[in-house]
Amino acid sequence: MLESILPEYGKFPFDRTLEAARNDIGSHPDLANPEHARRLRIWLNQWLCRIGYPGLGADVFADSLAGWWRGFKDTLPPHGVGLAQLTDVQLQAISDAYGDLYVRQAAVGRTGRTRRVGPTAAAKLLYFVRPAAVTAWDNAISLCTGGGGDEAAFLKHLTTCRAWATSLEAEGGQLGLQPGEIGQYLNRPTSSVAKLIDEWLYATITGGFGS
Repeated sequence: MLESILPEYGKFPFDRTLEAARNDIGSHPDLANPEHARRLRIWLNQWLCRIGYPGLGADVFADSLAGWWRGFKDTLPPHGVGLAQLTDVQLQAISDAYGDLYVRQAAVGRTGRTRRVGPTAAAKLLYFVRPAAVTAWDNAISLCTGGGGDEAAFLKHLTTCRAWATSLEAEGGQLGLQPGEIGQYLNRPTSSVAKLIDEWLYATITGGFGS
């Protein structure tokens, strides 16, 4: 079913923007690095998050990411640990990190109005730094899989997606595939199992893969 829904890699514009951001930042993002934060804001806006760019003065988004990263980077699961392999404690740690991130400031408008990082951007940032472990979401997906956008909802979402990841890896195993080979089998060679689930949710809930 996934193969019939997901586009071949390279035919979806979001693939190209993600690849470009990863090429610019590298395999180990440092969100306390203002250059990485600025590049991530560009990527998030390409993924429809609409975070305002700063004028003169402080970069609120970069400052928020730096503070968050210093406080939570060591609590996240190690690089490369897949969603299906995460323990309940690790899922809770990701949810805790999300709960702190999504309420942080992202931008201040000309009128002084503050814009938060928000649920969608926070989930995508966590996916970017832990692509094997985190299934991102948007507003439509969050309502279906979590019932809201807060920390508890994100934990529910991750827990549900972990069960799906376990099933998907079991089906892959019946075909002789290791978890890291499933994306290639589905013509999505850079997609982790977590990302494949996100892509399926995007296709079936948010509205598909139209270019």
